[in-house]
Amino acid sequence: MPLVMWPGCMTGGIFMNAVSGSVRRITISAVFLSLSLVLKTTLTFDLPLFGQNGMRIGISGIFSILPALLFGPGYGAAVSGLSDFLGFLIKPTGGYLPLLTISAAAGGFLRGFLWEILKKKEDKRMRLLIAAGSGVLLVLGLGSALMTGEGMTPTAAGAAGGALLGMLLLAADFILSKKILPGGEKRKLPQLLIVMIVSGLAVTTVNTVILRETICTAWKTLPFIVVWLPRAAEELLGNIVLACFAAVLLPLSGKFVKNG
Repeated sequence: MPLVMWPGCMTGGIFMNAVSGSVRRITISAVFLSLSLVLKTTLTFDLPLFGQNGMRIGISGIFSILPALLFGPGYGAAVSGLSDFLGFLIKPTGGYLPLLTISAAAGGFLRGFLWEILKKKEDKRMRLLIAAGSGVLLVLGLGSALMTGEGMTPTAAGAAGGALLGMLLLAADFILSKKILPGGEKRKLPQLLIVMIVSGLAVTTVNTVILRETICTAWKTLPFIVVWLPRAAEELLGNIVLACFAAVLLPLSGKFVKNG
């Protein structure tokens, strides 16, 4: 006698599968959050910048980043925000600033959002877009500086800086794909570099404003760009390193999630 599946049973099965999938994603995200907190409280170091603790060096970010890449913006925001908040509770450094937790959560959301857009793009097309965009920005920046006769205005400097960032992305992608992490085509290195660096620079820019206006008041005596540049350089290098870790761990984590 053939087995008959009632509609209600099918709906219940789909619901249970959805619940099981959500529980699995939450559980794995909690594991990554725990690993992030262990590294943040043991292997993270603060560096002084103009008389304040202005930079933080560590690799704990890789585990708070993975949920955004694996499960999407919502999980990225939750884990990044909780990592910042719980990390402060476990190992306080100065006063607590809720705005920094919000910016961390926003950064996690942005990483997941950008990855959802870029992860299916072809590597060659991404490289061509970066190269074309860098060329356009360089022409606009230099053209603006020459045509206005005012030298390197903030607008021209921003365009030239964007071009330089694009060139650095291409250089980092080439070195990593050819010299350090062979098989970069499968690892989506160009996409990971864009996601990590763009989101990282966005967060560090916002955080620089927050710190400058709150606890790091000594920074107000200096031009914003003077404070921002060393923080941006550290963020750029740090996110290139994190992109390497992500390129290695993301495929392994994806298999682990898929196999339950």
